[in-house]
Amino acid sequence: MEYRVLGNSVIKKDVADKATGKARYGADYLFPDLLIGKILRSPVAHARILKIDTSRAAALPGVKAIVTHNDTPRRRIGRWVKDRPILAWDKVRYIGEPVAAVAAVDEETAEEVLGLITVEYEELPAVFGIEEAEKPGAPIVHEELAKYECESPKFHPIGNVLSESSLKKGDVEAAWKQCDVIWEDNYTTPVVHQGFIQPHETTASMDASGKITVWTSTKAPFIVRQSISEGLDIPMSRLRIIAATVGGDFGGKGTAQIEPVCVLLTQKSGQPVRLALTREEELNYSFMRDATKSHLKIGAKKDGTLIAFQGQITYDAGAYADLADHMPSSCFLLHGPYRIPNIDNTAHRVYTNNSPRGHMRAPPAPQPVFALESHLDMIARKLNMDPVEFRLHNALEEGDLLPTGVRIANPGIKETLNRTKDFLRKEQKDHPQPNTGWGVASCQWGGMPITASGISRDKRNNASSAWVKINDDGTVVLITGATESGGGPITILCQIVAEVLGVGYDDVSIVASDTDGTPYEFATGGSRTTVRVGNSARLAAEDARKQLLELGANKLKTNPGDMVIAGGRIYVRGQTQKGLSIAELASLSIDERGYPILGTGSELRRTEGAAGKSEENWLDAPMHGTHAVQVRVDPETGQVTVLKYFASHDVGFAIHPQNVEGQIEGAVAAGVGYALYEEVVTDKGRSLNPNLSDYRMPTTSDVVPVQMETVEIPSRTGPFGAKGIGEPPIIPVAPAIANAIYDAVGVRLTQLPMTGERVFLGMKRRR
Repeated sequence: MEYRVLGNSVIKKDVADKATGKARYGADYLFPDLLIGKILRSPVAHARILKIDTSRAAALPGVKAIVTHNDTPRRRIGRWVKDRPILAWDKVRYIGEPVAAVAAVDEETAEEVLGLITVEYEELPAVFGIEEAEKPGAPIVHEELAKYECESPKFHPIGNVLSESSLKKGDVEAAWKQCDVIWEDNYTTPVVHQGFIQPHETTASMDASGKITVWTSTKAPFIVRQSISEGLDIPMSRLRIIAATVGGDFGGKGTAQIEPVCVLLTQKSGQPVRLALTREEELNYSFMRDATKSHLKIGAKKDGTLIAFQGQITYDAGAYADLADHMPSSCFLLHGPYRIPNIDNTAHRVYTNNSPRGHMRAPPAPQPVFALESHLDMIARKLNMDPVEFRLHNALEEGDLLPTGVRIANPGIKETLNRTKDFLRKEQKDHPQPNTGWGVASCQWGGMPITASGISRDKRNNASSAWVKINDDGTVVLITGATESGGGPITILCQIVAEVLGVGYDDVSIVASDTDGTPYEFATGGSRTTVRVGNSARLAAEDARKQLLELGANKLKTNPGDMVIAGGRIYVRGQTQKGLSIAELASLSIDERGYPILGTGSELRRTEGAAGKSEENWLDAPMHGTHAVQVRVDPETGQVTVLKYFASHDVGFAIHPQNVEGQIEGAVAAGVGYALYEEVVTDKGRSLNPNLSDYRMPTTSDVVPVQMETVEIPSRTGPFGAKGIGEPPIIPVAPAIANAIYDAVGVRLTQLPMTGERVFLGMKRRR
């Protein structure tokens, strides 16, 4: 189908401000009496707090506020389970936990006053490893865990186990007897940081009435508002959260971290406060991707048919798990986009006294998929099968019944595998060079049940709304709670509105990310913004369009069904001269009806939701991709160099092709870091590499250009057939590189990152 605006790489709405330096980040909001906030953190991993003395600190000139747990209600916050105090109450659970905070006239004074606060601790036994945390008699991180508030009715914590889930299908034990090849191995993945350049930063101010406005670099202003309201017992009507420009997110800026502390300091001082983390604080204490340990056992027949799958994976939640309960999806991700008749998967998350864990791009997928795709590569080699053909033989097809009990619709996995096969056929014509090899890996991310216009059964995590207002001059305003976190969603939303209303892209402006001025939006992220928020924008625009057509038809004495909207005008079909401009109709609405044209899409959402009920047992819009990578391994050092990279992803329909390319390229770069370099190295809960000199992320010299081919198998629920693309491209990178290393030097690495040292030691053991 031909579109006017969709499918074009239009100039992004935020590009001018970012290019000219006009964009305002969380620390760019200045006030004459602005104070600087700092956080006092625990130096021990697990201890009771016996006493906090702030008397010497309070006497220092320039100190305007000091807050401790005595200044807060005894309420915990958290996105899924409410396990975290804003400031530690009776005990601390990790090195770096906030114990107190100060606001002073300048940064030097704030730093000095931290040193004058004395805290007496009684140290307790701590637990840092996954196996250690699971042992009987292990130190308990949260003694009252069973009493915590939790969104899930399946919340049944035991000891240090926060959550667990299982997924079973068929009879695995009986199925092993049918297998000709069985492979079993263990896998380990590390803690890694999201890698955004801008640390967390927030500015808060309180007016004379006591209402507090917070400017913060977040992708989830409504989640931040909820946490502040609950944690500090402030009515939402007295809180306004405005999402400032986000200097990188990748999952790390979707929850309340420093915002409640900043608000607390503002309340106590009565002055505006700026609170920003240092790089060391980010790499020591922020909410990063969790480490995992997993065990896989998979069996197949001689012809390559997968028969049995048994997998277990455990996530280290750290001291606080500020993320959703991803254990059910982890069980689903463990077996990937493949038909396997017998499955027994378990996943669980445990507390330790490490720093807290949170969301990072594609949670919790890279960890289980690293294990799965590495494992499948070994089985294919045992069977002497081409790795792509092996995956094609087992890949999901339209209508296949998943272990979750639903059927899959519009899967793109086979098409991405075929594109990869064609690419490799061309690339592998040349004679292979010594110590070079190719690796392949695939992935599946998410999917949306066909109900309520693409809104899944998980109502809270997919709650979305938007408004579309027609101005008197015919221009359009999209009003949404969604944020621009760097991937271009705001631009895509404006394209959708322009397409529906028949106006130019430049005629659509946007008001976004303000809890007082925009409708509710859960958050930007999860590769669901284009689908979820895109549908909200589409429905609101269609609502406004319906009002325009009805108004125009009434004025022109015809039926709305006979009207056409295009080029900023509404006219009778086949009679282009018989019509009115959108501007004329917008003014007419105010003059004759007494109110402007405002589309919300609420009624259309209910209608489409009811229409989709018959198909709710289908999983629509799963996001599939396949990657191929060539590496060279230095036999003297084990150093791995990426030579060529190919990625094929099913995007349903590329509304903004350049955005799609950028998401894939950026995700591959991050995946290379995860595979080869990145790891937060800790010793008893303390980071040993809390700076960008020691925490190595890939640079431009480490990542080669990505050759990509997109597949467009339209979604039934995504706007104009679109699917998400933000998460999937990072998922298969690490296993593809692991498989390429094995192809190059015959060393199977099951621990990330695959540093030169680990590769070298693997080659040494093999020799």
